[in-house]
Amino acid sequence: MSQLLDIQIDELVTNAALSRLSSQPLDGYDLFILETISRAGVVKIITDDGDFVTVPGIQVFTANKNVIDTARNQRKLLQR
Repeated sequence: MSQLLDIQIDELVTNAALSRLSSQPLDGYDLFILETISRAGVVKIITDDGDFVTVPGIQVFTANKNVIDTARNQRKLLQR
């Protein structure tokens, strides 16, 4: 099942995203998405954005070939 989340960018979310900037190699949009899913308690995401695989604490489902190949080479690939 999927869950639709509203992204509300206010001062608190912006400050939290800026705090993550130093520890997460994500662009601005991804930081806002990460902050939104973190606040909602989401730990599993479907995306082709390879940047999200660098985020600890979430599980990424993807069809991104580069991400899959890298995960396979690092023996981190989980198949379902």
